[in-house]
Amino acid sequence: MAELSMMVYPWDLQADTPERVVDQVAERGVTRLQIATAYHSAEVLAPRRTARVATVAEANRAHLPLPTDAFSGLRVPPSSIAQTDPDLYPRFARAAEAAGVAVDGWAIAFHNTDLATAHPEAAIENCFGDPFTHGLCPSSPAARTYAIELLEAVSATALFERVLVESLSYLLVGHGHPHELWGARLDATTRYLLSLCFCTSCLARAGDAGIDGERLRAQVVAELHRTWNVEHPAGRDDDTAAALASLLLVWPELAAYTRMRMAAVTDLVVDAAAAVRRHGAALDVSAAVWGRPAPTNWLEGVDIAATLAHSDGFVLESYFPTAGEVAAEIDHTLAVRALSGTDTTPVTVALTVWPSFSPTRADFLTKVDAVLACGIDRLALYNYGTATAPSFEWVRAAAERMGTLR
Repeated sequence: MAELSMMVYPWDLQADTPERVVDQVAERGVTRLQIATAYHSAEVLAPRRTARVATVAEANRAHLPLPTDAFSGLRVPPSSIAQTDPDLYPRFARAAEAAGVAVDGWAIAFHNTDLATAHPEAAIENCFGDPFTHGLCPSSPAARTYAIELLEAVSATALFERVLVESLSYLLVGHGHPHELWGARLDATTRYLLSLCFCTSCLARAGDAGIDGERLRAQVVAELHRTWNVEHPAGRDDDTAAALASLLLVWPELAAYTRMRMAAVTDLVVDAAAAVRRHGAALDVSAAVWGRPAPTNWLEGVDIAATLAHSDGFVLESYFPTAGEVAAEIDHTLAVRALSGTDTTPVTVALTVWPSFSPTRADFLTKVDAVLACGIDRLALYNYGTATAPSFEWVRAAAERMGTLR
């Protein structure tokens, strides 16, 4: 049965009321809503409103009320929404149930600047020994425990059929917030090398896998310093992912370290699925955050085949300008699914309803048609609050294509 879902933020529920949000999307053919429960920083414009148009979200907070004893170490603090409006999520769930719309929880795992800043020992540490603040390290025991406890707490509320986890991966450098000042080249190769984590947990995991992590760290330092400081009188084009893949073929330590990172993330997917299923929910796993499109998910340690094997669903955020790019990402994922024998695991494709990505209704629907042509029957739309008045009506058009209009 085809499924059309839409992502929504809790501040939009407060501005428009849960009942109105549900009514608006249900009449446009939406069958499922994914509500943010724990989220990173965001500055959001809601163009269809004339009040509460600009929202600066409370950064790195849980908007869904969670028990105070949910966390044993690292913990995400509650937002003012969680503290002052504790019935918001249950009220939303009741409205959705009355309208026949399913509800999923959407949680951000390692993309948490506050936790990475407060706990540098659990953050991604580059080859130079500098901790980054854009993300926690998937090899860190403290970070791993936090992610599993977060997902368990969200699913234990019994409000959601599924839990969608995002950023359960080694996040690449290039957060975009705060202002990042780079004069050196940051392309596919240098970005990946700079993003590699060499914290004590990663080095210990590497040692267990028979990899000399310290030797690799020194090699990465030397290569970044070399390539950043070579003078090219005629200039130098950026490396593509193909250039990086070529290095993996001749740099065995880097290739092994890359596989080690993928194994670390896969182990987390296994644990996350078990935690969520304990409470009767299913686990959907988002594709890589910045390691996109799908063929480069491995940059963040995301093993698509293993994720399909161990989760209940895989979500592609196909936020691309053209339908051809959307189709290529889906087709690659379906190839991986077929070759790995995971054909029964559902794939959801998420598209934006933003004119900045799809200038016209026709452009958007061409992408929807590309999704359907690939045999995908789960479409997610990002997102309720940020759509313009015209692009919000694209939802109904997508529902007509999907066959979900009531």
